[in-house]
Formats: sequence, structure tokens, C-alpha cells
Amino acid sequence: MNTAAATAQSTATAQKFTVTCKGETINFTSTLSDEKVLETLRGLRSSFANDLARKFNKLSASQYAWAHKLAVDANTVAVVDVNQTSQFEALFNAFEAAKGKGAKRLTLRFEGVNVKPNRDLSALWVTSQTEFEQGDYGMQPKFLGKVTRNAIDSRFSDTVRETIMGAASDPLTAAIKYGKVSGSCSCCGKELTVKESIERGIGPVCARKFDW
Repeated sequence: MNTAAATAQSTATAQKFTVTCKGETINFTSTLSDEKVLETLRGLRSSFANDLARKFNKLSASQYAWAHKLAVDANTVAVVDVNQTSQFEALFNAFEAAKGKGAKRLTLRFEGVNVKPNRDLSALWVTSQTEFEQGDYGMQPKFLGKVTRNAIDSRFSDTVRETIMGAASDPLTAAIKYGKVSGSCSCCGKELTVKESIERGIGPVCARKFDW
């Protein structure tokens, strides 16, 4: 995230902000309460968001605007195919299994994207593996959107959506495909060096953590 030049204008029901990112001026309106913004920031996994959360009561106007921008983006989700109950259940179950076994820094890597759960496992944050944003704290993967158990973000490109839907229907197969193509484990990101792991496309320790 770039250093933001921002102004805020309050109304009775909303706050209007202007932020600047990569030379582009972005105007948006936030109807989120400060409490909801802080809760959202704490659930995000970027160092920028976490730093804003820690300093929330002492933010500059610029930082306050970016806090709302991150929160608004994170809470913008479109429900798609809601009649298919719990269509992403298998993906959430994999993260729940790993968390239950004490795994830290949970991430699954699929073709072109990283998928991470928020703290209460109510949503999965999706970031790009190839696109990055320059922020106050260095380069960070570009945030693409999020997934809930019955919803997928409308901001996803067709390619990202296809990848997420494929991983949702069969997380293990998607993880193995990533491992065989990239040469790295989908779960931990480390290079696969053992013959058995290379052939399988995933490391044995990580596979057990995710109940695979």
C-alpha cells in the first residue's frame, strides 16, 4: 500500500475519504464504525493493517483514511451461488484441521494466489502471487478479495475465481498441482527436495497437518 495523501469529510451516516495510491486519486465512502474498522484490521494479515490497528487511537488523517479503505475493501463481498450450501466447506475444513493441530501462519498456495484464513475462520483472504503493492512497510502481495463459506468476492477476475472454485471443490488436488508445477509445498511454501515429496507434490508433515 502506498503512502496515502488523504482527507476525510464526516456526515451523519458516513465518512467520505480521498486517498492517493500509485498516483491515482481514489474517492470512497465508508459507513463502517470505528469499532468495525478496528475489528477488521485486526483480522487482516498484512503488517500495514496490523500496524494501523495497534496505533488506531493515534492515527494521522492519512492513516485513518487508509484504515477505512482497507476495512471497506475487506468487507465488500458479493454472494454468488448461495443455493449451493457451504460450497467452500472443504477449504475451510482444511484450515480448521491445521489450526486444531497448532499450525501457525496458515496459508495455502494455489495457482497464482495465496489463501489465508482470518483469525476466527469466518473468511479467507486471497492475495496475488505476482502482483505487489508498495506500502509504508515495504512490498506486500496485492489483496484481491475474500471468500466466506457461501460467498465469493465479486472483485475476483475470471482466472482467480476459477482457481478458488477448483481449490474449494478439492483442496488437496489443487495443492498437489501447485506443488508439482512450482516445485514448492502449497502449505509452507518451502522447496520440495525429498524425492517422495516431489513425486507427491506436497510435504508429508504439511499433508498431515491439513488432514490430507
